[in-house]
Amino acid sequence: MIEIIKGIGFQEYNLTIVRIVTFLSIMGEHHKKSITKDKLILLDFYLKYPELTNDFEKNMDFDTKYSYFHWKPNYRLYSAVLSDLKARKLVSCSSENGCYYITERGNEFVLDMKNTYVDKTKVVSEYINKKICKLSNKAITEDIEKILLKKRGYR
Repeated sequence: MIEIIKGIGFQEYNLTIVRIVTFLSIMGEHHKKSITKDKLILLDFYLKYPELTNDFEKNMDFDTKYSYFHWKPNYRLYSAVLSDLKARKLVSCSSENGCYYITERGNEFVLDMKNTYVDKTKVVSEYINKKICKLSNKAITEDIEKILLKKRGYR
């Protein structure tokens, strides 16, 4: 495996880029939600593991089923991805409130990607926009922990 960042391969890096830019595209260029770096990192858990929510498919391979047990985010990965997306002018970050927004160029990028991963990410992004975005970071973290405890058979 070629590492882009220590412990992070090319595939994981690029899939993270796709998830984040697709999610922000669904949110829109002028959304009113407070999507800061920390919140975006937490929301990516739902994007990365849609099968853990009640509204999505349950078919998981072995690697997927056990990969979310160590879900704590790699902040170096997200810092690199967000810097990359800003440098490519696919997203912007407000200096006033620290929130992230998609740019017109980012929307075009997402529209040009046509594959099942992006389609699935769009559906999950809509779900997150409607049901998760309104929660505080603490509430999102608690929800993730609750989901994982349930999947591990503790609840």
